[in-house]
Amino acid sequence: MGVQGLWEVVNKAGQSRSLSNLAVKEGFEKNHSGIRAFRIGIDASIWYQHCVHSKGGENPELRLLFFRLCSLARLPFLPLFVFDGDGRPKIKRGSKLGKSGSHSLTSGMKKLLDIFGMEWRMALGEAEAELAHLNRYGVIDAVLTDDVDALVFGALRVIKNSSLTLSGNKSNPALNSEGKPSKHHAMIYTAEAIRRHPEVGLTRGGFVLFAMLVKGDYGDIQGVRDVGKGIALGLARCGFGDELLELFHRRSTEDIRPALARWRSSVNLELHTNSRKQLRHSYSALSLPLDFPNMQILENYIDPICSARVGSMGGGKMRDTGELDLARAAAFCEEKFGEWGYRTAIIKRFRSLMWEAAIMRVFRRAALEADEKERTKRLERGESSVIKGPLTPSPAEAVGTPAYLVKKYLAMTDVDRRRAAFAPQSSFEGHNSCNRPLITKILGTRQHVSTDGLLEYRVEVCPSQFVEIAQSGIKGKRSEPTGHVTALDVNLIGSSSQAQATQRTTKKLPSDPHSNMRVWIPVSMVRQVEPCLAVDYEARQEKSIHK
Repeated sequence: MGVQGLWEVVNKAGQSRSLSNLAVKEGFEKNHSGIRAFRIGIDASIWYQHCVHSKGGENPELRLLFFRLCSLARLPFLPLFVFDGDGRPKIKRGSKLGKSGSHSLTSGMKKLLDIFGMEWRMALGEAEAELAHLNRYGVIDAVLTDDVDALVFGALRVIKNSSLTLSGNKSNPALNSEGKPSKHHAMIYTAEAIRRHPEVGLTRGGFVLFAMLVKGDYGDIQGVRDVGKGIALGLARCGFGDELLELFHRRSTEDIRPALARWRSSVNLELHTNSRKQLRHSYSALSLPLDFPNMQILENYIDPICSARVGSMGGGKMRDTGELDLARAAAFCEEKFGEWGYRTAIIKRFRSLMWEAAIMRVFRRAALEADEKERTKRLERGESSVIKGPLTPSPAEAVGTPAYLVKKYLAMTDVDRRRAAFAPQSSFEGHNSCNRPLITKILGTRQHVSTDGLLEYRVEVCPSQFVEIAQSGIKGKRSEPTGHVTALDVNLIGSSSQAQATQRTTKKLPSDPHSNMRVWIPVSMVRQVEPCLAVDYEARQEKSIHK
């Protein structure tokens, strides 16, 4: 998507990295944001386009959105979804293909985001331009997208959507450390790496010039005839894009038309002579048109309609106040997905779809509570309250994952919040009927290729609380089917590629939804939240070594 041929140019400067590793190392452990998460911005309309070919069953597009949000929620990412606003350029190619805030999926998408506790905002204009602005100003750490225009708009770090089935990824898939295509990895591009790469060398101005020369999303009025990516890259590497960027910024204080004419003459001279040796050869018959560049398109790229125009950061810092609501998620599935929208199927499906996301939410929130404890201690000692890096509290200072904490972050009602605000924590805990621990024990460790060697614990989890919370949202609107149906029957989710992958790789789920399950959790998260379990496990390992 976006400027044609630009992904192929910048691919050389991209780095393949495990998304788990990125989220944990850059987000949770370094904690530059102070919220124990890696903040990513997402153009909601691109997800709409991914849903175009979803088929089978009720609401197949919403079903795919739901599945993707489940996957995203399993990692310590803090997503910010941005929707296109009314000021989006009308001439933008693809405006009828889900690039509009009035798309039929928008209402359902916003409802899902609220259920998952994920923040969303409306852009003034184009979502991709707003996200690039938010990335430049540090509101988000990266833009997750298929659209290379994010780089043209000035994004500092772009994560290309990782699906191996996307057409743009087939020729340049993200590879793991074994050199194999990996669905767990994504290509990451930074403006600095692109600028420094000896075969790319694109600056912000270079990106803009490339976009102006090559056909992109602005239809027939964009691009120069007979100019492809090779010529566009060569001219950009000569510095003509930076010169054009400077001229554009002078337009409000002077008449830049004479300077533009001289600039065109310089570009044409380079085309005819190749004096700087950035082109494959000279192009004596090729010249820029007298009306190049189109100033409206140039403005769309350099100064697009976004919150920067009104001197703001599009809503300011991410709020991180939403929570994953398992009961509402179950109710949504009951209402929208008829093939598995009945009680037993929802609970079985949630075991593979939702429980890991719920565990991650509880662990990240518990880690933030541990941070707050540490911050209070430091302030009392007169030290800096800024917390960077992972914590390793003593077992006596552990926050843990008790039942009240699970309810607090996954099923807190307004009544519960008022009671928690005015009653001691011990009093609030006493109201919970479920006292079973969420994490029962640590079984082992691994450093897997899918996570670029991130150290993880194999943890046994009791999902009973999750089951009870989810069941509370199911109203019994759909009756149980007759006969034996498993929640992993491919017919329940139609013919999507995710259904086929599930059919190939997922084992049959246990009949008892309350039975313990095993998941991998980063060691740094476990040590900060459940230090007792970590200390006990390490002691057992040490003892077994010295037997």
